[in-house]
Amino acid sequence: MERGSDVQRDGMYLELSDADTRKVVAEVFYSGKADRMSFTAYEEDLPLEAVELLIERGKQLLSPTIEEVP
Repeated sequence: MERGSDVQRDGMYLELSDADTRKVVAEVFYSGKADRMSFTAYEEDLPLEAVELLIERGKQLLSPTIEEVP
C-alpha cells in the first residue's frame, strides 16, 4: 500500500498495488473539499480480504483528526 496526497483532487489517497506488476488495482481517497471518502477498484475479482484491509487502513490513515485544545 502506498499513501500520498493529490493536490489536483484536493485530498489524500491510499493505493493497493499488485505485488507482481506494481500496477495500482484499487484506491481509497479522502477529499478535503467534499469531506468524504471514496473507494475505487481498477481491476475486477480483487480478494475481499485485501479490499477490506485497504478500506480499514484508509479510514485510519486518511481520516482527518481534530485535536481538542485544553
